[in-house]
Amino acid sequence: MAPIIIVIALFQVLVLHQPFPEFLSILAGLGLVIIGLALFVVGLDMGLFPLGETLAEEFARKGSLFWLLLFAFALGTGTTVAEPALIAVTREGAKAVAEAGLIDNTVSAISRYAFGVRLTRNKFTAGFPTALVENISCQN
Repeated sequence: MAPIIIVIALFQVLVLHQPFPEFLSILAGLGLVIIGLALFVVGLDMGLFPLGETLAEEFARKGSLFWLLLFAFALGTGTTVAEPALIAVTREGAKAVAEAGLIDNTVSAISRYAFGVRLTRNKFTAGFPTALVENISCQN
């Protein structure tokens, strides 16, 4: 989280030349985010990771490719459910970039920018080659 805070702070001070609005409120919010993320990680360690390990051991013991593939498909489907939230966030970010005058303020430009951001996220999470991401985002 520190890199994100540093980038935001640098842009706020060096690019925008503006003080932080409601600085104490921002600090309180960052503190709550850190506490929330810490609790989230603890919850993963206590609940999901042991469950995942148990499932993996059972699949390995059972030796059934069908059930393993079905489970992988179900996990993929579950993560896809979160995709609309990512689409909404990237679209709002693209609108902000357009309003700042960094890209054209047209539906087409905003959609292409948001699509490029999503592809870049996929590159980092799924390991797509950068050239593939750049070629696809430039074509759309």
